[in-house]
Amino acid sequence: MLEIKMTNNLFLKTINGHKQSSTPIWMMRQAGRYLAEYRAIRATQKDFISFCLNPEQASAVTLQPITRYGFDAAIIFSDILMVPWALNQKVRFQPNAGPLLEPLDIPKSIDQKLINKLPKKLAPVAEAIRLTKENLSPETALIGFAGAPWTIMTYMAEGGSSRDFPKARGWAWQYRKGIDALLDSLIESTICFLTLQAEAGADILMLFDSWASVVPAVQRRWLVIDPARKIVEGLRKNGHRQPVIGFPKGIGEGLISYVDQSDVNAVGLDQGVDPVWVDKNLPKNFPVQGNLDPLSLLQAGPEMIKDIDRILDAFASRPHIFNLGHGITPPTPIENVQLMLDHVRQHKR
Repeated sequence: MLEIKMTNNLFLKTINGHKQSSTPIWMMRQAGRYLAEYRAIRATQKDFISFCLNPEQASAVTLQPITRYGFDAAIIFSDILMVPWALNQKVRFQPNAGPLLEPLDIPKSIDQKLINKLPKKLAPVAEAIRLTKENLSPETALIGFAGAPWTIMTYMAEGGSSRDFPKARGWAWQYRKGIDALLDSLIESTICFLTLQAEAGADILMLFDSWASVVPAVQRRWLVIDPARKIVEGLRKNGHRQPVIGFPKGIGEGLISYVDQSDVNAVGLDQGVDPVWVDKNLPKNFPVQGNLDPLSLLQAGPEMIKDIDRILDAFASRPHIFNLGHGITPPTPIENVQLMLDHVRQHKR
C-alpha cells in the first residue's frame, strides 16, 4: 500500500489501509445546495463556472460543511467539467437542466497547445485549495478531484447528460482509433489537473467515473480501468504520492477487476452494490468508501439507521470511510445529516 506522511488524521490513516476504532465520514456534494449558507454565496455569483474559478468563494463553500458538521474530510468546490472547459469546449450550467456543452462531431485528439494551457486556466482551483488548506485543521483531510476520461468523454460527445449516452457508446464501437486518441488527450489533461491540485496541497485525489455503468463489460478495461491506471501512473511519475480514490459508479462485479488492475488506493461504492458482497470479494484490508443511499438520508427514518448499521457492520474488518452512494440531494434537511453523522460516530468498531 502506497502511503504519504500521516498526521493524527483519521481519514488519512484509514485510506492508507489502517483500520481505526472509529469510521471517518464525509459526503459527496457536501458543499452544496442543501445548505442555506451555500445558497447565499451562490446567489452572488453570475454563473457556475465563474463560481468555481473564484478562489475565495470556492474555498468558503468548501469549508462550510466542515464548520457546520466537522466532517473528517473536505472536498474542494469545483466540477468535473472544468477540464473540458479548460480545453476550450463551451460549457455552461442551466438552472434545473444541468450542464450543457457544445458536442463534438467525432472523437479525436485534442490540440496539445490547449492541454499545455490547462494549468494556467485552472490555476484558480489550485489557489482555492491553498486557501482552504490554510484554514483546515491537520485532523481534516482535503480532497482534490477530477472526472475520469470516459465520463468526461460522454459529456463531450452528447453535449450534456443522458440516460444511456448512445452517441458516446456508439463511438466506442465505430471509432476505435479516434476514441484512443481522445482518451489519451483526456488522460494527459486529467493527470495535469490532478497534479495541479496535488501541488497545491490536496491530501487525497478522487477520480469520478460517474457513467462507468453504461460501459459494456467487454469494453470496461479499455474505457474505465486502463485510463484510471494510466492516471495513477502519471501522478506517481510526477512524484505525487497522494492516495487516489477511484469511483467507477455502477460497475457492480466489475469492482473486482477495477481494484485489481487500476492501481487506485481505495474505491468508492455506489448504493447499488451490496456491502457484504464487496467485503467478501475485494482484497482484505483494501480501503472502501460508501455507500448509503442519498434518498435514505433524505427520509432519515428508522430504515436509514438500520442501513447505516448494515454498512458499518459489513466493513467492520477492513478500512472503511463512510459516505453516500452518490451526492446528497438538495432537498435533504440539514438535521438529517447531523443524525447520520452522530450515528456513524457513535458506532464503535
